[in-house]
Amino acid sequence: MTERVPAQTRDTLKVRLYRQGDERAILDCYNKIFAAPRDLRHWHWKFRDNPTGRTQLAVAEDTATGQVVGQYASLPLVTWMEGVRITSSQIVDLMVLPQWRTHGGRPGLFAQIGRLWIDQFINEAGGHNVFSFGWPVPAWRAGQKYLGYLNIRDWDLLFRELPVAQRAVSDAVVVTQVERYGPDVDLLWDAMQKELRLAVVRDARYLNWRFADHPDVRYRMFECRDAKSGALRGLAVYSIGDWPRPKTAVIADWLLPQGDHDATVALVARCEQQAAADEALVLTTIFNHVDPRFLTFQRLGFMVLGTSYFIVIVTSPRLDTVYYRDNLYVTPGDSDLV
Repeated sequence: MTERVPAQTRDTLKVRLYRQGDERAILDCYNKIFAAPRDLRHWHWKFRDNPTGRTQLAVAEDTATGQVVGQYASLPLVTWMEGVRITSSQIVDLMVLPQWRTHGGRPGLFAQIGRLWIDQFINEAGGHNVFSFGWPVPAWRAGQKYLGYLNIRDWDLLFRELPVAQRAVSDAVVVTQVERYGPDVDLLWDAMQKELRLAVVRDARYLNWRFADHPDVRYRMFECRDAKSGALRGLAVYSIGDWPRPKTAVIADWLLPQGDHDATVALVARCEQQAAADEALVLTTIFNHVDPRFLTFQRLGFMVLGTSYFIVIVTSPRLDTVYYRDNLYVTPGDSDLV
């Protein structure tokens, strides 16, 4: 049975932007709602130490107790958009304690916090986010009605059931596992961004923060190099977990210019080998449906499975849903699901 909040306590509620020192109260609220607890180390990694150096959160506080009872948060991201770098953000960790969700009547506390966040941070002219994106399945209807959420793309999995026969790999390339990516990843990103119109910038700084420095998940970071010159031709990030089902291996990120068949096959083969060693039941990844890699992976034996997840955006008025639907480069690592 949901706890009720006394009427006099409700009068002390304040919706405001994050202030330094809110971290522990935010974590206390988070750990009351979500099954997998978070600690301060995780919070600092995500919200304080991300590559943009920005913290973009709005909270609801019971000023009588100092308790945070809700949050609308985002992870700011350096993003490549039509040849220039802008800021976007991934919406994460949306939450309101159950007893506070109807505070203030319609549209409810979630929408009140979200409206403050959008008014503050979706402001291209002000140097803030051009757009935000996320996978808010439980909050979808309220977000659509009150916060302008636009559904742009289904989140369909490419998957390969395991075990599979070992692939033949060209001896022109060599795949190794590394602890961190080096500066030549930036050259690889420079080559790949020429193919892309809209994508989170995948330079060494971002990839090492997102995967090597993650406080809770271990990722295997693979490089594919030319056997003769040693030049970096591509990379893949691998993990194993329980999404969308137990013992699922995931190609969490992928940085490889299209058309390099030998490097593509070698990196897929290395991920398949690791998945077999981990006794995974299936190897999965995700690309935009119109990205050539979506078809390439199907030619390599991957099938397509629909899920209940979909990508939504909130955007400044300049661009419409068709632009985002067709041009946003996505991998599983663009979410916080893996």
